[in-house]
Amino acid sequence: MPYKSQTRFITSIRSVERDNITSIILAAGAGYRMKSYGPKCLLRVGEKTIIEHQIHNIRTVMPKGDIIVSLGFECDRVMRHLPLEVRVVENQLHEETNTAESLRLSINNGIRSGVLVIHGDLVFNTETLSKCDYTESFILYDTKDQFKESEVGVTVNKGLATRMGYGLKDKWAQISYFTGKELKLLRSVCKNRERSRMYTFEIINEVLDSGGQLRAVEPEDMQIKDIDSSKDL
Repeated sequence: MPYKSQTRFITSIRSVERDNITSIILAAGAGYRMKSYGPKCLLRVGEKTIIEHQIHNIRTVMPKGDIIVSLGFECDRVMRHLPLEVRVVENQLHEETNTAESLRLSINNGIRSGVLVIHGDLVFNTETLSKCDYTESFILYDTKDQFKESEVGVTVNKGLATRMGYGLKDKWAQISYFTGKELKLLRSVCKNRERSRMYTFEIINEVLDSGGQLRAVEPEDMQIKDIDSSKDL
């Protein structure tokens, strides 16, 4: 099947497709710069916390979709800010593991035919999610310097992500979507507990190395920021 250009955005996705998506928010870690404050996802942006902003925007784009929040550090405190319909998975080994373990636990908790993985310290607008084509697997990336130079980057070739790592100019926007073959590969990679200390981008590299294909997409009008500390607000 011929590859679809990365500039292809569909403005109207059938509701049934979005209904079949599980969004996983990875918010288990403390963040070494934030331990004195608490979970980064509870930093306030205006009247809402980061996690509340994320859930609101996900719900706006996918009103009937499923949401799982993976928690660890000060789990009970974060839960007080979550709607009742949001499912919570607790990574009790969050100090010894990384996002790969939180992702494994979330996937094992039951997912739909598509999985949207979002890091818990991101602030983004609804356009970041609303203009994506959820019929294929993808990662979001940024070429407009919305992320710090120190963040994980991505190499893109003919519209496909080929490798992720540090020191690359174009930055991964820390949001990824898996469906079909790539979702099966993600399940397979995550079930190996020897990978529990891996970061999300390392898991994605494993999916790519196993034959998965993820489009590299930069949505029009995407506004997104990674929050490391209150100074980033």
